[in-house]
Amino acid sequence: MKAGHRLRRDAADGENAPHEFPIVMDGWFFPRSPLTMLAAGEQAHVPLMIGWNSEEMNYRALLGEQAPTPENYAAVVRALYGEQADEVLRLYPGETPEQVEQSATDLAGDRFLVYSTWKWADEHRKANCPVYRYYYAHPRPPMVAEMDNVVAGLAGGVIRDPDAAAQAIAIPPAKGAVHSADIEYAMGNLATNRVYAWTAEDEQVSALMQGYYANFIKSGNPNGAGLPPWPRLDEGEEEQYMVWDVHPHVRVERNRARYAFHDRFYQSLSSAVS
Repeated sequence: MKAGHRLRRDAADGENAPHEFPIVMDGWFFPRSPLTMLAAGEQAHVPLMIGWNSEEMNYRALLGEQAPTPENYAAVVRALYGEQADEVLRLYPGETPEQVEQSATDLAGDRFLVYSTWKWADEHRKANCPVYRYYYAHPRPPMVAEMDNVVAGLAGGVIRDPDAAAQAIAIPPAKGAVHSADIEYAMGNLATNRVYAWTAEDEQVSALMQGYYANFIKSGNPNGAGLPPWPRLDEGEEEQYMVWDVHPHVRVERNRARYAFHDRFYQSLSSAVS
């Protein structure tokens, strides 16, 4: 209760934006910072199923209203990362408008949620705990016709506004699975959300996810009869994760250099602050 009051007071005092709540080390749930505890292997040594969606953030989270040109993208990256911008542009290249859209989407998602989730999984793996990582890539279907003049909200729900149609034009359509898009699928309650025109493929993806979740809850291992084999993150010579989509498959990690950069970058910021 004390931690909750602290967060609300900080927000009311204007010390933090709503998305910038600091971690509260309450001496009970968090006796020390989560990162320090993970590095020392002090977390609960239990199996972990963890992952993220393919479009956690859109490229406009970085570029705003600017066109996704190489020049605009490079300028934003240099403003954010200074002397480390060249490394960022190498890891997230933007030489064409199409490449800018994808790289800016990836970078915005990594800054928002992906890096921290990767870090959690990586530290848990180092503690020799079973880690099953996923990448959710199935986009929601279009909205039903009755949802005219409504746009999707960032973390679920919809925005009902007379100017919603104009917003829909200003906000580019999602090409991947946006933040929160997996919830109805995982819970098996697509039919209760009447906003979207669900299809047989959506039901198929939902059944896949429910199967994995049910097995993991029962045994700490998502694998089971009728499901594609899902290896542990560290089971092979290279890190592996499961792609959740209409055609689920295992993929080998190819973005570790990106996450390693963010690791160094945020550690340097932390050192500068302390």
